[in-house]
Amino acid sequence: MPVNIRRTMDLPLGIDLGASKLRMTYARQTAEGPRIEAVTSREREDGCTDEWLSTMLYEMRADLGARTRACSMALGSEEATVDAIALPNISYREQVAAANIEAQRRYADWRNRLVRLFPTQVRGSFALVTTPTSAIMQRKRIAARAGLRLQMLGVDGMVWKRFQSQKLSVVDIGSTSTRIHTYDRGIPTVARYPVGGREVTLEMARELSIDERSAEQRKRILGSAGAGERLIGALVAWIAEHCASREPGNPGQMLLVGNGSRLPEIRRFLADLVPQRNWLAAFSEFERSRYPEDIRRAAFSDWALSIALASIGDGRS
Repeated sequence: MPVNIRRTMDLPLGIDLGASKLRMTYARQTAEGPRIEAVTSREREDGCTDEWLSTMLYEMRADLGARTRACSMALGSEEATVDAIALPNISYREQVAAANIEAQRRYADWRNRLVRLFPTQVRGSFALVTTPTSAIMQRKRIAARAGLRLQMLGVDGMVWKRFQSQKLSVVDIGSTSTRIHTYDRGIPTVARYPVGGREVTLEMARELSIDERSAEQRKRILGSAGAGERLIGALVAWIAEHCASREPGNPGQMLLVGNGSRLPEIRRFLADLVPQRNWLAAFSEFERSRYPEDIRRAAFSDWALSIALASIGDGRS
């Protein structure tokens, strides 16, 4: 009888180097799919060095009790670009040459960029991915200094696409900005808005005459509670405008992630403004974990990217 050697194998650690937090997920592959074993996070200091990041990742792996040293990370859309490119039926070598010509046309620093082509579900259509080699080397150095081996380095939009295909769009309300990840004929696209959770916290601090730390604690426990409504209203209106379209191929399911999405007002306002969308709180992957339901529901949005990175890190997606 054959033995399934992948039945309980460790998956690479999913590492999210966020603007305000570092997050790490340890998962194992089971017969039912990835199972979340443990997660941990650290507050990120302003102006922190790569050495500091490596030290934190080293400590986080120890906290998780993970045996594996393999890890997966993602580049943000501000570092890596994904463009659509159409090519005729030519050889692979000619495709690579065409990709470099297109990168040269689009980016003045193309010689200092890694250029890659990825086929889509549409014949003759490719995703042209470029990123500065310096960003790649930085991630490798951070991982190596932490005693880790960088097995996969993705682009956040393509990570979401591999994690859940094109069944949904992702609204990521981060610390300093908000991004909406959608797909156009298999090509990840991103829309950005320069307001995130921290701007809401600062607005609350000003309105309530308290310091930023107290405002953040109040936001996590009580929500905005009437403060910061101007920024929250503008943010919700922008998200609703981009998510209300009923164009073919635009999925009806929307996943809210990022620390800012935990504000109850945002989910409620969006459900009222865009009722035709299904606003999701979690993925089935997170249901296969050792955490109780209340923790899963409260924390998934904050851990989402590191969970996605851990879940696809074995390269089978």
